[in-house]
Amino acid sequence: MMDGLEFDGLNDLVDGLENAVSKYPDLAEASLKREQRDFKKDMIRETWSAVDKHTGNLVRGFRFSAIRGNRSNMETDFYAEGSKKGAHFHLVNNGHEMVTVVSRNGKKVQGGGKTVGFVAGRRIKEPVIERWHQEHAKRAEKMLEKIHEEIEK
Repeated sequence: MMDGLEFDGLNDLVDGLENAVSKYPDLAEASLKREQRDFKKDMIRETWSAVDKHTGNLVRGFRFSAIRGNRSNMETDFYAEGSKKGAHFHLVNNGHEMVTVVSRNGKKVQGGGKTVGFVAGRRIKEPVIERWHQEHAKRAEKMLEKIHEEIEK
């Protein structure tokens, strides 16, 4: 009966695997943070190209949630309206009805609250998301190459 097996280099292999397992979440999180930063830059660039009036308030609310998940699945959420000052992005992106003023100085305006038109949406986020979906395979491949490089060290 055999109590154990010994191979040359087995300890190195086990150490390498443990090292890869411990480094993978760090590498994945670092690449996800890089993706967040680049996605936010693309959203800001697309917003400024689609909007005529350039006030800083529209993009001020762009932010991401904290990265959550485990080793095999990490995710984050993008918020376009993360602050009170940037709370109008959905109106620019989706469009909105133009409604007359309902009250002025606390007094109800006669004939107020009527829809007088519609402002078409600029559809800012959809092209950015579409581009990022198309490039996803390239970005995932780069992340896997970095993990393989770390394993080989």
